[in-house]
Amino acid sequence: MDWNEFLIDQLTSPEKLVGHLSYLLLILSMMMRSMTWLRIVAISAGLVSAVYGYALGEFVIVFWEVIFVSVNLIQLLILEIENRRAKFSEFEKRFIEHSLPGVEKAHAKRLLRIAAVTEHPAGEVLTTENQPVDELHFILEGAVRIDKGGSMVGVCGHNDFIGEIGFMLGSNASATAVVTNDVKCFTFSHSKLREMLVKEDNLRHALDSSFNRNLVGKLVKSNEGQGIVSVPLPLGGEPQGADKDKKDNTLETS
Repeated sequence: MDWNEFLIDQLTSPEKLVGHLSYLLLILSMMMRSMTWLRIVAISAGLVSAVYGYALGEFVIVFWEVIFVSVNLIQLLILEIENRRAKFSEFEKRFIEHSLPGVEKAHAKRLLRIAAVTEHPAGEVLTTENQPVDELHFILEGAVRIDKGGSMVGVCGHNDFIGEIGFMLGSNASATAVVTNDVKCFTFSHSKLREMLVKEDNLRHALDSSFNRNLVGKLVKSNEGQGIVSVPLPLGGEPQGADKDKKDNTLETS
C-alpha cells in the first residue's frame, strides 16, 4: 500500500476517523493552559476513544477509557468546588487581575496563601544594590524610589513588582529600593515561591508573563518621561550587545 492509498484508507473509514479524532483531542488537551479546559478536552478525548474501542470490539480500551474519563470528571468537580469556595479581598482581586489572568481561582488562592501582607514606612529599604534578595514584593499602595549607583533612576508604584529580576535570575539586587510613601504590599519568600512554582507550571508561566509585562511597562513609562526605567531580561542573564553607556542609563528593577 502506497502513501496515497494509506491516506485514502485512513480518511474514508469512519472508525479510523474516530480513532484519529480521539488522539487529536488528547493532544489538544495537553496544550490547554486552563486546567478546567484541559480536563474538559481530555474527557472528550476519552469518550471518543471509548466509542472507537467499542466499535472495534476492544473492550479493554473501553474499560480504561471509562476509568480515564471518570478520574478527569472527579478532578474537574474538585476544581469547580475549590473555585466556588475561593473568596478574595479587593487587594487579592487586583493582584490576580494584574498578575494571574486566566489562572484558575483555586490555583491563585494557593499562591496567595504563601503571601504576607506587609507594611513598610517611608525610609525603609526593601532591597540594597548588589546585596542578596530574599523576597518578592507586589506593591498595593504607596511608592518606592529606585536608586542605582547612588543616584535616583526611577519610581515604582501600585501594581509594580520589586525584586522580580533577583527572583528570576537568582542574582543580587540590581538597584536599591527605598520607600518614599508608606507602602503596603504582598510579600513572597523566594524559597517558598520557588518551591510552589516547581509544582505549579500554570502559575509559573503566568508569573513569568506578568514579570515581563511589568518590566516592559516600566520601560514604556521611562520612554514617556515618567521616571520608571527597566530593562526586560531573558531568564538566562544580561542583555546582549548593550554597551556600558546604555546600561548606566537604564534600571533593571531589583
